[in-house]
Amino acid sequence: MLKKLHLQNFKAWKDTGDIQLAPLTMFFGTNSSGKTSLQQFLLLLQQTAQSRDRKRVLHLGDESTLVDMGTFPEMLFRQDPAALLRFNLEWIMRAPEEGVPDTISFEALIGQEDEQSARIAVKQFIYRLKTPQSTHCIGMARRTQGPGYELLLDNWGRAREGTASEVLSAPIHFYGFPHEAEAHYKFLGDLDSLALAIEDQLDAIHYLGPLRQPPHRTYLWSGEAPESVGDDGSLAVAALLAANERSIQIEDHPVRPFAQLIAERLVNMGLLESFEVRPIAPHRKEYEVFVRTPGSSMAVRLPDVGFGVSQVMPVLLQCFYTEPASTLLFEQPELHLHPRAQTELADVFIDAIHASEDGQPRNIQLLIESHSEHLLRRIQRRIAEGKLLPEETALYFCSPGPDGSRIEKLKLDEYGNITNWPKDFFGDDMGDLVAMTEAAMKRQQEGGPQ
Repeated sequence: MLKKLHLQNFKAWKDTGDIQLAPLTMFFGTNSSGKTSLQQFLLLLQQTAQSRDRKRVLHLGDESTLVDMGTFPEMLFRQDPAALLRFNLEWIMRAPEEGVPDTISFEALIGQEDEQSARIAVKQFIYRLKTPQSTHCIGMARRTQGPGYELLLDNWGRAREGTASEVLSAPIHFYGFPHEAEAHYKFLGDLDSLALAIEDQLDAIHYLGPLRQPPHRTYLWSGEAPESVGDDGSLAVAALLAANERSIQIEDHPVRPFAQLIAERLVNMGLLESFEVRPIAPHRKEYEVFVRTPGSSMAVRLPDVGFGVSQVMPVLLQCFYTEPASTLLFEQPELHLHPRAQTELADVFIDAIHASEDGQPRNIQLLIESHSEHLLRRIQRRIAEGKLLPEETALYFCSPGPDGSRIEKLKLDEYGNITNWPKDFFGDDMGDLVAMTEAAMKRQQEGGPQ
């Protein structure tokens, strides 16, 4: 689970400061305030780690990737080619063993190789391995004299055997030690395990965008089990069918079959009365989704009802379908939902971080970009009721500024009150109310409606 993110010189952010991440983390804010770029950065790291070109420091993107950052200077703060991208990512290990770090922090400094070159180079990276008793550091840095890299050890010292440190080749991507490092410094143990640790954490990230795929009359499923519902929700029905034999438990509630859990959530949101996936014929791989809306006595196919059902279904599935310890990125999950459904969606998110499967906590983490006041109000209520702990959530407000975007953590007390409510958080409600009253009085004085 991700614990902390810190960015410098990335897009709208000159310096985010430490962004503490909780199981349920939400980012609110105005347009062009930088909140989307926080998710984009994590996806940038993920697509780099998944790139087969091990010499590529950062995979900035193309038509086949989730994010396309353009050129390296274009993604820097104020597009300054001389700036250095610095970031720190900290995460909690899934199941640390005795003597194994329970938290790993990774920091990197990346820039253009020189003023004349457009090539990207790692200037330095460092891993901090934290246990309750101690912290150890190991990394790599560009040599101050001559080409190549050298090893960094505890207290930022240089690793030396004899009188001189070995010259190492460039890192693998932005985080991996070259193969000769382990040969030169055998006393350090398995350096590859550090790269595997960050790759494991990045592989656990699953993104669902704001524009989900429109509903279809038929869906194909040949028995595969997708990793997620897909970045546009196109694999939602396949995921639902693949999870047919799985069961989920929410805290002390009874264990429920996966499909029943999803159907109940759709009913609770006031969107449906019934939900069913049927094959069009025995032994066929084509399926249809039939739903019955409130007040209707007849089940119809998914495209024949409002858009909200097909848009929120991938969100619900993603919350309970992905592997345990996944980090789920949602961008405006409340789109196309009426206020009641948005409010109930907050309860879905709370249930997702509390869910168990096969007797074990799923330990799901949600990082959500939203504009919904209804989501926030329900979260505040659940904290007041004691159903969500303040430390289980982190809420942030992002805003643009002359010196880069700003991010402010909302301070929640044990009763769900926000003690540092930002100005114009969801618009000026009181100003609108005063203006409406004044306009009504003026029209009454002028003789009422025409």
